Formats: sequence, structure tokens, C-alpha cells
Amino acid sequence: MKRRIISALLILGCAATMAACTSSEDKFVSELKAAGFTNIGDPSTEKSKKSKKIGKRTVKTSERIIEVIVRMKGCDLEFAKTSGQSGYWLDELHVNGQEPDWPGYPENLNRDQVVKLLADSSAKPNGFSSCYKPNES
Repeated sequence: MKRRIISALLILGCAATMAACTSSEDKFVSELKAAGFTNIGDPSTEKSKKSKKIGKRTVKTSERIIEVIVRMKGCDLEFAKTSGQSGYWLDELHVNGQEPDWPGYPENLNRDQVVKLLADSSAKPNGFSSCYKPNES
């Protein structure tokens, strides 16, 4: 009887965890839509675990990063957010399956600010000019 109860609790716990993760992803997509983005892909979540030795203790932490690809002006832009925290950032530009470095990328931009960033003369990642189409939405 105890095994059945434990199994049921484990199943409920897993289902609650999955629902919480999906909820965070949905909230992030809603946040991007509220910022004016329209061509939003499916969100994905990456988990990272870190451990740090402090004296005789080892402190373990985990972090979930939600990522969403937004297609804009011909470019695939990856926006990221730490689950449970406010704000998001423009993480990467995807060009032909590559993710070139974009030094000094800004955070929490709305659609109009991203359009302006793509059109201005600031430093852009390698390959940007091959994907950027100013006449696309």
C-alpha cells in the first residue's frame, strides 16, 4: 500500500513540475508578445547545475534558462530569460546554423527597439548582413 502512495506522489510531483515549467515558458512568450514581437517560435528550457565548495560544505544551485527564437527582419534572434526572474535579454543571433558572438547585446528590448538596433550602425555579429532584410517584418 505504501508503494502505491509513494508512486502516486511521485507522479503528481512530476506533473506539477512539468506544469510549472510550461507555465514559465508561456509567460515568457506572453511577455515577448506584449513587447510587440509577433513571429515567436516554441520556447525551450535549459537547466544548469553548479556546485561550489565553501569551507567543508558543498553548495549546489540550479538555474533554468528559457529560450525563444523570434524571427525578425529576416534574422533569427534568440531571447533568453532566467526562470522565476523578471526581464529577458537578447541572447544570440542565429546565422546559417551558427551563433556568432554579439558583444554588448542589450537587455529587455521591445520590438521597436530591436528594429532600431538592427538598422543602426552599431557593431553586429559576423554574418548579420547575410540574414538582415530591412523590408521584412
